[in-house]
Amino acid sequence: MSRWIRILIAFGILTVVCLGYLWLFGIQTFFFLQAHNLGRKLPFVKQKPVELTDLSISQAPGTRLSYFGYEFEVPWNDIDNDKSKILGGNKAILVFRSGIVLSVWSGTPHEFMNGLLGQGKIDQDTFRKLYGDESLQSDYNFKRLILEVTPDMISPLSSKKTAASLGVLIMVKAICIPGDPDSGIFAVQGKEFKGFQYGSPQNPPKQLSVELFPEDGHLDLLFGQKTNGLVVISQADINRVIQTSHKVAAELAVRKEGLRK
Repeated sequence: MSRWIRILIAFGILTVVCLGYLWLFGIQTFFFLQAHNLGRKLPFVKQKPVELTDLSISQAPGTRLSYFGYEFEVPWNDIDNDKSKILGGNKAILVFRSGIVLSVWSGTPHEFMNGLLGQGKIDQDTFRKLYGDESLQSDYNFKRLILEVTPDMISPLSSKKTAASLGVLIMVKAICIPGDPDSGIFAVQGKEFKGFQYGSPQNPPKQLSVELFPEDGHLDLLFGQKTNGLVVISQADINRVIQTSHKVAAELAVRKEGLRK
């Protein structure tokens, strides 16, 4: 048998093997490579929510605030009313003279879920078949499903359905996480609400985001501070806001009350 015939036979066998692999594992391999590439570019994609270890609560003199049907305390009492403002009826930007900025945003039930499914043009029945009924019961369940997925859950040997469904969630995770998740993603629990914190104040990040999920709404808190500012936000400060957050009677206007302790 000539050398060229042996080369052609070997090439033919290799082609058949490659086509067979692509037929059996092509989709899985695509999502596997895509997920791990995202993990290299965006390290937070590889993280799952972990419990906070610092549960201390600031006892500093503070201010009680009420916006959009939610009330909470902040451990600062130097709010600058001239610079603070309300946008669009559901977002408040609170500016403090010390350089801290707190943005408060209120959403409607299932707003995050419906918006994401609508943008992706995936109907809820299809999503339910892939991820189960529980994932669609609340924004909290929906967000936890996304946050719990990591690239190492996909392998070339996964089923096509598993690889595709997990791959989609990882892509969603890469684009929908606010704040500074590279410094940590944490599960948080208040007296009334539970949710997630994106970022650790020990870094400190330029912005740190907390999402809380009441049964009938969605409350986002975005903490910002100036570099080398007069006050550095601590985990105890954030815990104070989370632990005091609760629903109040619906209000026609924003109400703010000062509270000195």
